[in-house]
Amino acid sequence: MQRDIEVKLLRTLLAVVSEDGFSRAAQSLHVTQPTVSQQIQRLESIVRAPVFQRAKRPPMLTPVGRELVAHARRVIMLNNDVISRVSALSSQDSFTMGCSTHFADGLGTMLTQLAVERPHMRCSMVTGQSSALADGVRTGELEAALLLGTATPRSDLLGRLRLDWFGHASLTAGERMPIALLGGRSALSLHITETLNRNSVPWYSLTGCADPVALLASVQAGLAYTALCANAHVKQPAIRQAPPGSLGPAPAPLPVYLAFSGTARESVVDAARAAARTVLESAPVSPP
Repeated sequence: MQRDIEVKLLRTLLAVVSEDGFSRAAQSLHVTQPTVSQQIQRLESIVRAPVFQRAKRPPMLTPVGRELVAHARRVIMLNNDVISRVSALSSQDSFTMGCSTHFADGLGTMLTQLAVERPHMRCSMVTGQSSALADGVRTGELEAALLLGTATPRSDLLGRLRLDWFGHASLTAGERMPIALLGGRSALSLHITETLNRNSVPWYSLTGCADPVALLASVQAGLAYTALCANAHVKQPAIRQAPPGSLGPAPAPLPVYLAFSGTARESVVDAARAAARTVLESAPVSPP
């Protein structure tokens, strides 16, 4: 059967040693002397050997007692270290923040910067389409979110993301342009289609682009065109800019918002603003 030593028994042992007796140990621990005696007896029953030579005054440690004291100090130090570390974690302020997939490549830098500037804050990140993240902000599931083209009742306009056309699909004269669009309620997809229609560009939607990875893959493979942030080809050299004029003027810049839930705390608002600034440092964002 497994035998476990309670930390309080080890503390009592060390108190008896440091105070040279059961009586003074009881005083230092704010318990009665019989309690100290009972705890030492309990300890001896666990290790199955006496730890003090009780005939001696003050009580002297037995060889087993001396070995136990050496380990007791380490066990208590480890116990204190665990409690202090766990307490520090539990006292940290935490929040969950959403980030549009269009800015996801800056998350690593952002999390590193937050850890340095705000070590007391723990941030959990959720990426996705801005429309879904905005819903999370409205319901309070997310306290903050960096959104593209989607505003909420409580949001800051951080700037406007410059866009350009990308792709190199082979086309014959008069053929409609294959366009890769994200499904769902993507603000960028809606902006792309409105721009193409306004400029009377014949196009059709390429199927199979349910997520950003699939969309980029279709553009890289020369299967479709789409609009991305203007420096997408710098960050991902495999993506080519579309030939000038092939799809008409580039879409107008889209607004970038930092949205907050109605219950977002001031500490979260400050941390989220710092995080957003870091994420957007490498993005082609014009002032509001």
